[in-house]
Amino acid sequence: MGLLAPAASLCHFEVIGDLPSDQIFQFVSERLHNERFRSIEKSIDEYSCGWVEMDDHDAAEFAEERQLLRERTLCFALREDRRKIPAALLKREITRISAEYLEAHPTFNRVPKSEREAIRDLASSQLFSRTLPVPAVSDIVWKIDSGLLRFTSLSQNRIDSFQGLFHQSFPELRLRLLTPLARANAVANAEQKEQLAELNQANSDTALEEIEANSWMGEELLQWLLYRSLNSDSGYAVCTPGPLLMNQPFNAWLDNRLLLVGSGTEGEQKISVAGPQDRFSEVCAALRSGKRIAEATLHLSLGEEQSWKLTLKGERFSFGGFRTPMIKPDKDPVDDPKLEVEAAFYSKMVSIEEGEQLFASLIKTFFERRLNSGWDTEAAKIIAWFKEQA
Repeated sequence: MGLLAPAASLCHFEVIGDLPSDQIFQFVSERLHNERFRSIEKSIDEYSCGWVEMDDHDAAEFAEERQLLRERTLCFALREDRRKIPAALLKREITRISAEYLEAHPTFNRVPKSEREAIRDLASSQLFSRTLPVPAVSDIVWKIDSGLLRFTSLSQNRIDSFQGLFHQSFPELRLRLLTPLARANAVANAEQKEQLAELNQANSDTALEEIEANSWMGEELLQWLLYRSLNSDSGYAVCTPGPLLMNQPFNAWLDNRLLLVGSGTEGEQKISVAGPQDRFSEVCAALRSGKRIAEATLHLSLGEEQSWKLTLKGERFSFGGFRTPMIKPDKDPVDDPKLEVEAAFYSKMVSIEEGEQLFASLIKTFFERRLNSGWDTEAAKIIAWFKEQA
């Protein structure tokens, strides 16, 4: 789903390195054009991947500055087209061509091994020629000054494709996943950063190892949020910079769906609890048995008309199905459609940044508690409460 969709997943990256101080548009548009998407619709190619314009997924010229560069923000998209042939259909086509081969060679009882691969390739090419490629597009919003880059997909295959093409297009820059540890450090003071460094269980600074080694961050955050959802008014205050006012009160709670994971005799076990919850009895029972919360539906609210909803992925702090209180600009019949799209983009970005600010404030509040000397007592109280729920 694209950025302007009612709900769009967000994966956050940090771009390390600097773009040229001047002529940014010319520099970036040339790089994107060099690796632009090329259609395979009139070919029999199986796959194509490249950059397209965010507002027109069939355009890859990047000729208009306002389509690519909007207030120090670069906006473009990754498009992947792939032809897929169902296995049953391919098998049937191979059988048909094999039968024709045996009919033409009556001395053979079966297709020789040396011919089978050629028949398979012929079957694939014939089916590809009659099959339209399926497109998949993910939007990219790259803030030049902060280096924050948002990518609208959580699919690991899509992320891998994006990272590979980005490094190919911008070899002088480095793209790094924004990990939970990095998010915590971004809202921590000097003393808390030292504490986080001591708690960091990774042996290197690679993003994937940092994520895997510090999975406790998401697990403890989600368990703390669940406890707070059941035992408090779920009230917080904005305490990080952004479009919202500092100290503005807001509410945050878990509801609707939680995914729990744990080890079993046959490998990792997963339990999904869905639907509006009262006391989360199933979740409490799973936690008592040693399972951990891997992801949950998180609600953020400034009031009845301003609410955000997302599936928080605990391992990476990524946002699944991030739904914002989108404010649609007023439409005028004489308005330029391109200007309307731009207005919708700016309105959506404000909503996204407000939601991200609320989440950052939530993280800051949690880690202030987590790094406090009284955390062991609070953690023991939370664990004891879950054990007491029958």
